[in-house]
Amino acid sequence: MVNEAELARAHADPRFKQVLLARSLEQLLDMLYRNQHLAYDPAGAQSLRDGAAMAVRLADQIRAIDDRLCARTAAR
Repeated sequence: MVNEAELARAHADPRFKQVLLARSLEQLLDMLYRNQHLAYDPAGAQSLRDGAAMAVRLADQIRAIDDRLCARTAAR
């Protein structure tokens, strides 16, 4: 779980935000792995699809932060 101080730091520090997003992605993927047996139930399957879509969004955000930071470094 992320606390208020970490959220505030993430707003100011893109690298830290990337770390928090990566931690969240890792936890989400772990949960999806542990609950993959739910795919046999229609509601469970939908929940897994939603989780997978969220994982893709998190990965996209992590990559976007990295791209921005690399571009900033290259511009120096």
